[in-house]
Amino acid sequence: ELKFANKDFAEAKKGLAASAEAKSGAQGDLDIASKELKTAGEAKGDLHQSCLTRAQDYEAESKSRGEELRAIAEAKKAIQDSTGGAAAQSYGGALLLQVISHRSALASGVDLANFEAVRVIRDVARRENSPELAQLAQRLSSMMNAGAGGAAGDPFGKVKGLIK
Repeated sequence: ELKFANKDFAEAKKGLAASAEAKSGAQGDLDIASKELKTAGEAKGDLHQSCLTRAQDYEAESKSRGEELRAIAEAKKAIQDSTGGAAAQSYGGALLLQVISHRSALASGVDLANFEAVRVIRDVARRENSPELAQLAQRLSSMMNAGAGGAAGDPFGKVKGLIK
């Protein structure tokens, strides 16, 4: 009987050692998982804080953008109020007559460049509904028609001289 008891005792010791080894491995895995969980929790907190900060920044930018749009609308209204009847002027009929008169007066590349500059300004004025730009185009066109003999025939001559 003692022989069998010793054999059972040895097997129990082996089982106990195997269980202790398994427990040790499981404890290591638990420690690793706990550290990963702690790191993930910290990352989640950082991400949450980052999201809150970005949301506040977006809200502030949106509010600022709204204020800018209101200021632009007020400025546009003030410009329209200060220009009075300029917005009511019609430039369409005059444009056709000016184009016809310019086509016969285009004698050089400079004349063509000047005509194109006036045309571009007039197109932007129409696209932006800007009476100020339309008035500028009208003045440039008149200056080109009236001042063909003066300033060497170049209404932009003074500006070109200032640039050089």
